[in-house]
Amino acid sequence: MALVALASAKGSPGVTTAALVLGALWPRQVLLAECDPSGSDVAIRMTAPGGTPLNSDRGLVSLAAASRKGLGDEVIHAHSQQLDGGLDVLLGVRSPEQVGGMGGLWHPLGITFNQLQQADVLADCGRIGATSPQLPVIQSARLIVMVCTATGSSVAHLRERMGALVHHVDAQLGVIVVADPKRRDGVKQVWSVLDAMSVPVRNRWHLAYDPVGAAFFDGRGHGRLEKTQLIRSATDITAEMAALVAAPHDFDMAQAAFPLQGER
Repeated sequence: MALVALASAKGSPGVTTAALVLGALWPRQVLLAECDPSGSDVAIRMTAPGGTPLNSDRGLVSLAAASRKGLGDEVIHAHSQQLDGGLDVLLGVRSPEQVGGMGGLWHPLGITFNQLQQADVLADCGRIGATSPQLPVIQSARLIVMVCTATGSSVAHLRERMGALVHHVDAQLGVIVVADPKRRDGVKQVWSVLDAMSVPVRNRWHLAYDPVGAAFFDGRGHGRLEKTQLIRSATDITAEMAALVAAPHDFDMAQAAFPLQGER
């Protein structure tokens, strides 16, 4: 199966919400892995089946201890748990202080995520920078998706981070812009920035900024989730992403950097 890494260059533009939404709509078996070293949001937001609390001691930290004997499907799933609604999740660290106990787990974890036999993996990698410990997970991904807003500062940081990423990864790149559905001009400005980059980013999606829909993924939703703008916009995004990573992995970074004439 395949690993999809979601991250942001700065701030909190909704990476965790996007990962939860994509996971809920994913057309195949999928595992949501919290790889954000700043601490787990899912354990705070969501519950286990029946509304019971998730076990915050079961996740990346317990996996780090068990991984000394090797990683694989069974080990990963033994330290995962299920959300109310059926999505499997590997909870992240409770606090940044726990990251130090992860040791050298990040690199083998990324490789294992990308080679799981029974499920795709959506890794919520949070904010990333040059020294982020979770970078090996991102470098192992089949598809790397940066999440941003349509604000000037968010786009500036997106450009800087993607400009650095393309020299260190062999993966398809994508961008999700979280913006009000009516702000099409702002989204088009983000596309213009991507067009100006030396490596074109062909995979581009607009996810609706929708507090009503997002509330369902923060334990506060009311009404019909499937009718929200968030879900309507995420449905096509999810289908396209799942199809991208299901295709044979023949991505060529040189071809991406220097496309054939007329190919954009």
